[in-house]
Amino acid sequence: MRAARFQEYGGAENLVIEQVPEPHPGPGEIRIRVAAASVNPIDWKVRAGAAREVLPLELPAIPGRDAAGVVDEIGDGVQGVDIGDRVFGLGDVTGATAELAVLSAWAHAPAT
Repeated sequence: MRAARFQEYGGAENLVIEQVPEPHPGPGEIRIRVAAASVNPIDWKVRAGAAREVLPLELPAIPGRDAAGVVDEIGDGVQGVDIGDRVFGLGDVTGATAELAVLSAWAHAPAT
């Protein structure tokens, strides 16, 4: 799958599109085919390294936490959501700016 990643802390110029292994959800998580991902102030602060003492990353990393899309894989113990459902939510500190993302908290997307 394709993902935006950064190999070292710094500005947006450090982002590159690369092929990376597909993530898979663990217990209590879901995976979505990403339709949209947000960029929040914490996202660029994490990428720049301004938060590395509080939120250390293993580099390279895929930025972004919030995403919306369609569920395509469900981890053990997950209830109330099915493959094909449209959802939005958040995952770990990183991982949303990719074709696939794992979410640990989500809600169904409105129909309109």
